[in-house]
Amino acid sequence: MLRLRRAIRCLAKFRTAQALRGYGIVAPDPPGASFDGEFSVPPHGASPKHGMPRPGRLSILMVPLLVGLLGNALPGRAQQATASRYSFADTTLLRDTLNLHFVGIFPMADSLQITPDTLRALMIRYRYTLPRLVHLSDSLHVPVDSVGVVLERERFNPLAGNSGKGDKNDLRYTSGYTINRTSTTWTNGGDMNVQRGAKFLHSVTNVEMDRTDYGSGHTSLRQVRSTTAETGWRLSPSLSLGGRANLERYDNKDLGRVGEADTKSEFQLSSRARRNFGRDVTSELNFFSGYLDQKNTAQVKRGLSSDLNGRLRVSSGTWFTHDLSGQVTGNLAKTRRPDALNELNTRDLSTNLRGVLTLYNASPVGLNVNYGYRKTRVETPLDSLTIQRILNTNNSADATLRMRLDNDRFANVTGSWGHTLAAFGTRDDKGGRGTARWLLRGYAVDANYGDTRSKSNYPRRSRAFGYIEDQTTRSADATITHNFSTKLTGKLNGSIGLTRSRYTVTADSATTPVPRDAYNQSYRADALYNQSERLTSGISLTVSLQRGINITPLSTASNTDTRSYRGEWRWSYRLLPGLTVAQTNQIQADYQFYPFAGSRNTLSLNYNTITNLSAVVTPKFNMEVSHATNRQPRGAYVPSPTGIDALKLSDDTQNFTLRASMTYTPTPALSFSLRPEYYATDRSGSNGTTGDLETQRQDRRLGFSGGVNINKPIGPKAQLTGNIARTFDDSRTRAFTNGLGTYSPRSETDYWNGSLQLTWQL
Repeated sequence: MLRLRRAIRCLAKFRTAQALRGYGIVAPDPPGASFDGEFSVPPHGASPKHGMPRPGRLSILMVPLLVGLLGNALPGRAQQATASRYSFADTTLLRDTLNLHFVGIFPMADSLQITPDTLRALMIRYRYTLPRLVHLSDSLHVPVDSVGVVLERERFNPLAGNSGKGDKNDLRYTSGYTINRTSTTWTNGGDMNVQRGAKFLHSVTNVEMDRTDYGSGHTSLRQVRSTTAETGWRLSPSLSLGGRANLERYDNKDLGRVGEADTKSEFQLSSRARRNFGRDVTSELNFFSGYLDQKNTAQVKRGLSSDLNGRLRVSSGTWFTHDLSGQVTGNLAKTRRPDALNELNTRDLSTNLRGVLTLYNASPVGLNVNYGYRKTRVETPLDSLTIQRILNTNNSADATLRMRLDNDRFANVTGSWGHTLAAFGTRDDKGGRGTARWLLRGYAVDANYGDTRSKSNYPRRSRAFGYIEDQTTRSADATITHNFSTKLTGKLNGSIGLTRSRYTVTADSATTPVPRDAYNQSYRADALYNQSERLTSGISLTVSLQRGINITPLSTASNTDTRSYRGEWRWSYRLLPGLTVAQTNQIQADYQFYPFAGSRNTLSLNYNTITNLSAVVTPKFNMEVSHATNRQPRGAYVPSPTGIDALKLSDDTQNFTLRASMTYTPTPALSFSLRPEYYATDRSGSNGTTGDLETQRQDRRLGFSGGVNINKPIGPKAQLTGNIARTFDDSRTRAFTNGLGTYSPRSETDYWNGSLQLTWQL
């Protein structure tokens, strides 16, 4: 009994250590103990330093040679799964280099009603942890995907934060140079924010110069320059007055061709106001007005320009929130063509209004309403001394009724409406969709349904169009996921959809597209097996049908039925603490049938195998080798003497790829990389006389790319980043005619490329 109790205690400690390490509470293994930094425990009977796998475990590598079944598997991971439908988002690279952890990202994405990959991309872009990103979203009263935009905008707002208190000197300068084979790019940027008591000066400048050599004496020189500067006084914590200048320059000079140029200068008086009417009502209003001078190849415009924009937020506790933002811009100007003398009066106007209404956001039942109104009018002069007026209107609204018990049990019902007026005509959209998720007795069910109807009116112009298009789209899908055990997960997905397109002629001699229906359905079954952190595997099978139906009798010969069958198998196994092998095997068959033209039936096959070997030789040197094979035979069905149509191949393509990547990092500021690659393609086609397959073409290509990456601090306030590399490529083709091969001239490229960026901040 004593030995049994000791064994139970040891097992409990082992499981607890694994769980704590998986959530980052316990420090991971020392560097070099695992090739990708994952948390691991040596197998029983092996020491952490010399733990070698048993020969029996290596026998799993023989499975791909014995089993032809293909499927899907999860890769090795560094994050514990929280639910059956959640995949792994954490990676060692992002965790170690950016100090970003993605634990809990899937439940949080459910709560925020955005996709997990969008939330992950926002964290990486702004270098914010998940709690900080959500906190900023709540404190700024903006959606998560608008946090970065709002912070950048408020950075130069004289009424933001504690502006006006004390002196401030902020200066940031960035310069970068990029060189490629036929082009070079030089960029310079500067941000300046100076404050002396109530006086302020903000300036943002960007300059980009591109040079591209197209050969044969054709060189393009492009320059883009812009400066926005604002200076003034902060009269009170809620009001500031001043002036600003917006300067934009664009030049594109092509030697031997007509160049392009666009010059815009705008000088305006500025007024900013911000006021809080208690905790529940906040407002902001900005007004800019002044002189506009713009000249390009299409027009010369001089006159008065104005910009009025503002925001209003009204809330009442947690049950009611309304955010409203709007902007009105316009100008009154004298406009003419560059080669004309007479000036015309033009009036440009743009109106934009957006609102978000939220009711009972934290309650089990809530309502979200989004609406928007946008209308623009642009007037430009013509050669006939008349004014061309272009109108665009875009109105939209949608409402979502949310019913939520928790992240695993909720249902949303959404209705939407939209109207668009543009140069092509008008378009009206309306529809609805429903989303539901329910977890019951270990089964997670996700279901979606959508019904959208649109009506587009294309008026007759330029001897084209002149018809109305009515389109209806309905789709539904459902996914059932279940954990059969701690190591085995099953998933079943089914989807169906139909798109119906009909046309009505509104003008004489108009030709409409063919009325048609597009139907699709698919089924997918997945089985995921996680033996341990060292071994993961899985299998999947997908069956789909795509049917194109033309309604008119003259076009039914193009009706198609495409039936696809796809099997996939992927596995990953860690051979040693620093050595991992992974393989993906796929097979796919696409049967394309023509119901009214059986002689055109075809079959396309695709066999694909990718094998990756990753190794950490030392903590500073790692490498990865990848080998891929792909074969794509294709053919048509022809009559045979037996009376049954037989498949006859018309072409067969085989692709082979072998690539490697080696990286050596002696210091955090410097790393070296080398990437050799080899490609081979063999293509066989049908002989025009005998119909048999024969080799038609062989392509071979060898390439190398190697260089150095730099990430070096220069003093306490400067940073130098970039890379310098050399690329070499050698390719040759052998074409066959009547069985005789002829080599093409060898094609070689050898050039330097790189990019350096210097950032200095005061």
